[in-house]
Amino acid sequence: MSAQMEGSLTRPAPTGIGGLLRNIGPGVVVSGSVVGSGELLVTTRMGADVGFVFLWGVIVASVVKYFIQLELGRQCLLHDDTTIAALDRVPGPRLLKTSWVAWLCAIGYFSVFVAVIGILGSVGGLLASVLPAIHYKIWATFVFLLVVALLWRGLYQDLEKMVTVLVAAFSLVVIGCLVVLQGTPHAMDLTEIASGFTFAMPPDGAFIALALMGSVGATAVELFMYPYWVREKGYPRFIGPDDGSSQWRERYRGWMRVLAMDAGVCTAIALVITCAYYLLGASVLSRLQVMPEGIAVVDQVSLIFTETLGPTAKGVFMVGAFCTLFSTLLVFAASSGRIGVDFLRQVGLAGVQSEAGRARWIRILQTTFPAFWLFVIVVKGDTPFLLVLLGANANNLLLIPMAYGVLHLAMREQQGRRMSLAVEMGLMLTIWAIINFTAINLYLTLTA
Repeated sequence: MSAQMEGSLTRPAPTGIGGLLRNIGPGVVVSGSVVGSGELLVTTRMGADVGFVFLWGVIVASVVKYFIQLELGRQCLLHDDTTIAALDRVPGPRLLKTSWVAWLCAIGYFSVFVAVIGILGSVGGLLASVLPAIHYKIWATFVFLLVVALLWRGLYQDLEKMVTVLVAAFSLVVIGCLVVLQGTPHAMDLTEIASGFTFAMPPDGAFIALALMGSVGATAVELFMYPYWVREKGYPRFIGPDDGSSQWRERYRGWMRVLAMDAGVCTAIALVITCAYYLLGASVLSRLQVMPEGIAVVDQVSLIFTETLGPTAKGVFMVGAFCTLFSTLLVFAASSGRIGVDFLRQVGLAGVQSEAGRARWIRILQTTFPAFWLFVIVVKGDTPFLLVLLGANANNLLLIPMAYGVLHLAMREQQGRRMSLAVEMGLMLTIWAIINFTAINLYLTLTA
């Protein structure tokens, strides 16, 4: 691309809250994956297991990854890099001309397929509970076909609008359900809520707590996805290559403000909705002593609606739960195709080096990956919730090498391009919190 053409793509960043909000988007798409199985299944199960005592951990898990998301986005704006390409700049051993960190994170990313398989099985179980005459594996096949059909066109704008509607509608209902809860026998009191800030680490819930860190907020997988959606939104093109001019610095700072708002909105959405799910699980499922599991896990979680809004609300819950889980499948399939092709390009596979080859392979992988998920469900998919927990724990472990890579890249940037001292301290605190949270809960899980 010529310098003249590159310059023609640049644009000044919007100003004011309204302008910033009108130009966000990648975080909204990521929220479609963030607000999914972690909130609906893992968070409510954690509330059912331990009650209100772990509210502090839910809040930490929801907000602690904000600075990783911000710095991954910054690397994308500065270098127009995908996540794989950014991590490939971390020095150290290399295999097939690719950094060890890129390999480790890519393997970790695709290990989280275990959770997505569980989500597909849970959606099949949800639909089977509504129409039991059709087996849940047949329903899972229908969901697979729907995902593939919707992604075949491959347009970011369509996906962004679709996910926005899916996430927003049910999220509002869940928050409303928490408000209505106060007029039922399951109402919370201030003492119970205060018990959630004693910073207790319940040993009996350590395995689920690990899964919770890996499945709520912007998890490692969603963080991995984020730069791909940033590029498709066009932020790096709007800034243009660094020519050392004051105009470039102004565009960079302006679009970083947009990205910070975008990541902030994503984090805020995750925080509010995750807390709502947790409090509903602690208030309703814990008191009823219902521990969601198995193929009917979504049907069991529906008690958070029927016990607050009444039996007639079950239909609303089932529709909303389908939208929430389906949006996770949709965004994960779309992102996995892009990440898979990016990694194949990075290691030098010839067929994906051209743009035409890249587009063709994205479509192929967007079909192949969901087909693999479906195959596992059909062959052996009777424990979808366990698969969700295992995948969420893999997601948690992936955070550590990713956080290391992001910190390394952020510290290497030149003055004027690198993060502020406040963001640097926030990023280091984030990594400290993730490592300590993981180590403590691994110890509690192994010694329980």
